[in-house]
Amino acid sequence: MKIKLAFLTVLLSSSAVFGQQFEKLLHSKKNSPTYIVNKNTIVGSDFTDYISAEGIKSMDVIKPKQTLTDEHVKDFPNLSQYGLIIIEVSDFKMATKTQSEIRSFFGADANTNIYVDGYLLKKADYKIAVKSIKEIEIIKPNEQDLNDEKIINIWTLDKQNRLGNLNLERRKFQGEKGVN
Repeated sequence: MKIKLAFLTVLLSSSAVFGQQFEKLLHSKKNSPTYIVNKNTIVGSDFTDYISAEGIKSMDVIKPKQTLTDEHVKDFPNLSQYGLIIIEVSDFKMATKTQSEIRSFFGADANTNIYVDGYLLKKADYKIAVKSIKEIEIIKPNEQDLNDEKIINIWTLDKQNRLGNLNLERRKFQGEKGVN
């Protein structure tokens, strides 16, 4: 009985540590970290185009496998699946939009969920850097994408970078006919 109880305890604790669930859309980014400036502004990977090196006070790189135990994950829930890059800068003057401003612009109600790169923003104080916005999708409720409410998804990645370094090209294999 003690062995079964010990095994069950180990199994449950390891699933809690290794089984972190992320609330994300069916089509979400792959293999790309989330960049956060001054603890509440989400920027794209091109943030260095807008922030001077002299203005960077600190930069923390949180690797994906670290995220389950790192203190930063508590501060940035649901954004750490592919790691976090947290930058503290002085004199941050990049134009931003709050979630409520984005909802208002699109005529969405206050309960409309906002996602960035396919990941749900769980904290209301996150802002998005305007220059980092590459595309905004308004996803209407439907059964195909399994969502039952309107969703706003903001992409900070260009289309070619959304799947990270996954190579999805079709290749012709020797001996196979009709494969392009």
